[in-house]
Formats: sequence, structure tokens, C-alpha cells
Amino acid sequence: MISLFGNLLLYSAAIVSIATIIYSKLFNIELNKRYKYSSFFTVAQFLFIFFSYILLTYAYIVSDFSIFNVWQNSELNKPLIYKITGVWGNHEGSILLWVLILSFYSFLVVIIDRIIPKNYTLNVLFIQSLITLAFLLFIIFTSNPFILQYPVPSDGVGLNSLLQDPGLIIHPPLLYIGYVGFSVVFSYSIAAMLDKDTNSTWALWIRKWVYIAWCSLTLGITIGSWWAYYELGWGGWWFWDPVENASLLPWITGTALMHSLSIFRSSGQHRDWTLLLSILTFSFSLMGTFLVRSGILTSVHSFASDPQRGLWILVIMSFFVIMSFTIFILNLTENNEKTNFYIFKRGTFILFNNYLLMLSCFIVLFGTLYPLILESITSEVITVGPQYFNTVFIPITILLAILMPIGPNLPWSGKVSTQTINRICMSLIITISLIIILQIIVEGKTFNLNLLIIGLGAWIIINSIVDLLPNNNHSADKNISDIIMFNIKNINLRRAGVRIAHAGFGLLIVGIVTASSYSEQKDLKILNGGIVDINKYVLQYEGLETDIGENYDDLVLNFKIQSHNKNLGEILPKKRFFRNSGDITTEAGIFRHNMSHIFITVGEVQESYIYATISYKPFVRFIWLGSFFMVAGLLTSLLIRIYFIKRTHD
Repeated sequence: MISLFGNLLLYSAAIVSIATIIYSKLFNIELNKRYKYSSFFTVAQFLFIFFSYILLTYAYIVSDFSIFNVWQNSELNKPLIYKITGVWGNHEGSILLWVLILSFYSFLVVIIDRIIPKNYTLNVLFIQSLITLAFLLFIIFTSNPFILQYPVPSDGVGLNSLLQDPGLIIHPPLLYIGYVGFSVVFSYSIAAMLDKDTNSTWALWIRKWVYIAWCSLTLGITIGSWWAYYELGWGGWWFWDPVENASLLPWITGTALMHSLSIFRSSGQHRDWTLLLSILTFSFSLMGTFLVRSGILTSVHSFASDPQRGLWILVIMSFFVIMSFTIFILNLTENNEKTNFYIFKRGTFILFNNYLLMLSCFIVLFGTLYPLILESITSEVITVGPQYFNTVFIPITILLAILMPIGPNLPWSGKVSTQTINRICMSLIITISLIIILQIIVEGKTFNLNLLIIGLGAWIIINSIVDLLPNNNHSADKNISDIIMFNIKNINLRRAGVRIAHAGFGLLIVGIVTASSYSEQKDLKILNGGIVDINKYVLQYEGLETDIGENYDDLVLNFKIQSHNKNLGEILPKKRFFRNSGDITTEAGIFRHNMSHIFITVGEVQESYIYATISYKPFVRFIWLGSFFMVAGLLTSLLIRIYFIKRTHD
């Protein structure tokens, strides 16, 4: 019954998607009636897909192994939380979640954007329904999660052991909310071009959708990075895996799009560039979906290895990319936007920022696709690894870090004030002083480029703080405490969100460079009671014990950790044995001290000794903290804008 009703709901969703497409373009029907029916069909589309997803989730919860997808990805003894989240731990379930989120965004357009002209909204729903229908047909014909099997097995194969982790609960949904969120931006942009109405109001309409999608994608990438760091035992946060790169591409173009929108809203310039970025961002989202599900990649992230599925997604991607670029070319403006050029203008620096971002995007795209193209032509297998990406990204990061603190301080008009120069000089002097102190303490007489990059990250943070101070604090007649309190009470709220986000990027730079350049690692054979010194820490191995989980058994290795003869706690790396599949995974042990980590992974385990890798990673937590700051800053910016808009109306 679950299979029957699940399929009926998917077919019904496809039918109402077709109805939305037709009704939104029936010009012989009154506009209000078209809008009413198209909105109704859009809501029905979401409900049909939602209940089909609920049915599949229920099948996982009750372990209905008559459904092939449930049998292949679940088992009787799997913890309930992983039965629920295991729905999206496979290709069929995850693509259904993808379409559910897509239909939910369409639902939100109907519910939230009611003040937008109806003919414009109809164009948005038309594009959204086209995308939804394409993926519904993809599910029905190639990736149906409700396929039955007979006879019914008594137990399931089980979820991929690496996916039985809290990261699975959060990482994929956030990524999909980000990927699919850019479909709304894409649909709004295409609708604006179809409606010949790409003014600053259009930019205002899509801003919240850009923010939501970008924040979700950033959180998804960040949590995925943390998941790989501790679960896979890599001890690294980014390995330039092709699928990782595929998620980075829409993030880069989405970042450029946010900045380009600010120029377009303020001056009306670079309209074509902004439209192009909105198209590219969703196109890269589709490309990421293709790479994960086409079978052309062998990766821990890959879901499928069926060429037929890859062909379907390639056709879908090609259709929307070609269609959107055709509409874009037909709507290019004839106005060359000739204005007086000022190099020290905020818009100019944002444009430089965009060019650097797009250069980095091209570098990632080339490094990701070149091996695939070469293999398809010559059958030669090559790998473009971290050395290539790190080498070309360092100069781009340096340039971005130099421009980032300056640009937001500059006026839109190009007339630089004394106040602006003072702010930049103040933050620059503090930063140079900090770099000199670090050079003396850390490196002595030896120059290290990494310290310069750390200093640039610190400059972004310092400048972001300085830029929040009020323009005039009347400090002549006040003592230090009064000046501090005055500055805190009069922080420039309108700038707060952007400056928090920029400070987060500075933290990210500091964390990456420090953890990469100043980490320590030891690969050791450790006897029972053995002692290991690393940096300022002393670790003692005290033997092993066992722990029984719901569907696995843990072999827990006990380490005590001290620093300066003070007991700090314990580290418990594990070897995990899954009973049903027989898989063995390594669970890293991590001790968090201030902003640094002591990281332990275990190899061979014997009763009297173990082989282990012990690492010290200074300030590594800045990597994820910086990413969360970027998201918090952007959300703060959105909330502050809403607050001031409401206050203006009141």
C-alpha cells in the first residue's frame, strides 16, 4: 500500500506541475483567475510531494523491506534517527528530498511574495514548475524510491556505515536548501527578462532568496567539512574532492551575486552581470547534482553509478542552461552604462572582488572538469590535487584580503572622506604592529609568507570592528571608559551584518593558514602505558575497553591528556564494528583546548600496543567559527534591513 500511494502521489505531483505550466501561460484567461489556479496547483504540488516523502519515511521507520529502496538502505536494528535520516542517505531518497525542497520554495513564493505583480509571479511559477516537472519525471522513470520486490527479505542490507553519523542529519538537507534555493533566484531572473522588467525592484525581490540560499549552502559546506574532518579520519577540512568542488562553484558565484546586487540596487549598474551571475549560480547547482549522480565520479560523496541517470540529469541541465542563456542574450541591454570612473569607489572595489571570485571559480571548474574530459577523450586517468588548487588560490586570497577591508569603507560616489582614510589607516597600523609582533615571537629573523596571510586575515577582522564605530565620538572631554561605552552604544547597526560576515571570512583565513602551517603530526606505535609528547601536551595511552551500541560495537582507546602537569581530560578514539554489514570504521578522538585540537586516529589495534596518528592543530576551530560568523552576519544584515524598513513604514 505504501508503494501504491507513494507512486500515486508522485504522478499527481507531475500532473499538477503540468497544470501550473499550462495555466500560467493561458493568456486567454483573466490574469486573476490564472494566478488563482496556478497558485492552487503549486500548493497541491508541494502537498503531493510532501506526503510522498512522508510515506517513504514511514516505510523506513517500520522497516517495510518490500520496498527495494528501504531494504537496500536500512535494517531492523538501525537507530530510529538514522532510519529517518537514512531516507536521504541514498540516491532515490535524496533526489526526492531535492524535489520536496524545490516544491517548498515554490510554495513559499506563493505564500510570501504576494505583493509582487501577478504576471511576474506567474512567470516565476512557470519556471519553477518546469524544473520540478523535469525532476519528477527523472524520479518516476529512473529513480523511483517506491519500487517493490518479492519475496520480502527478513532484514535489510543497511545504511552505508560512514553515513550513520549526526552529520547525515544536517549536512545534506542544508546543501539542498542552498542548491535548490538558487532555483528561485534563477526563476525570478528569467521571469524578469521574460517580463522585460529588470529594474532595481527585481533586485530587491530576489535579495532575501539569495541570502537564504547562500546561508544554507555555506552551513551545508561547513558542516560537511566538519563531518569529513572527524568521521573519515582525514584530519583535514577540505581535500578538493570533485564533489566538494561542485558545491564550491555555486557558493563562489552566489557570493559574487550578493555583492553585484548591492551595486545594482545602489546605482542601477551592471544589470547584465547580475543576471548572468544568477543564471550561473543555479547552473552550477545543477552541475553539482549531475556530478554526484551521473556515475562519472568515484567519491565518498557519490550516490549513483547508473549512466542512464547521468544522461537524464545532463539533458535537464543542458535544457535549462541553454534556455536561460538564450533568454539572457536576447535581453542584453544596449546601454553601455558609461559613467565617470573612480577607482576609489565602493562599486569599483566590489567589481574587482567579483572578478577575483570569478577567476577562482574558473580555476576550480577547470581543475574539476579537465581530468573528466581528458579521460573521456583519451582514457587517460589523471588527478588534479590540492597542490594545484592551493598554489593558484593563495595569490587570489591575498588580493581578496587586501581589497575586502578597503571596499566597504569607500563611498558609492567616489569622494573619499578624511574619516574613511582615518579608519583604514587605524586598522592598517594595528595590523602591521600585530604582524611585526607575531614575526618576532613565532619566526624570529626568518620571514614566513604564512604570517603575512594571517596578518591579512587579522586586518579584515580589525577593520570590520573599527568600521562599526560611530563617525564621531566627541572623545576630547571623555575618559577611556566613557569613550568605550559611547562606541558600544552607538555602533553603526546598518553596517553590523556585513562587517560580522567579513570578520568571519578573516577568521576563516586565520584558521586555515594557522592550522595548515603550524600543525604537528606524529605516527607512532604506542605500548600500553606509553607516553607521547606533542607541542605543549603530554598524552598517555591507558588501554582499551568495549562499548555496545544499537547496531555496532565500539573498541574504545583511552588516552589521558596533560599540559604543564595539569590534567585536562581524556581522548577516546574508537574502532567501530557494524554487526550487520561487517564494516569497520575509525572514529577520531578530538580534544578541544581553547581554539585548537588534539586529534587522534587509530590504525592497527592489539592487546599490548596500537598504531596511532596524533596531531596538534592550532586555531583549527577558527575555520568553522569563521564560517558560522559569515552566516550570522548575513542573517543579521537581513534582519536589520527588515527592522529599518518596518520602522520607516511605522
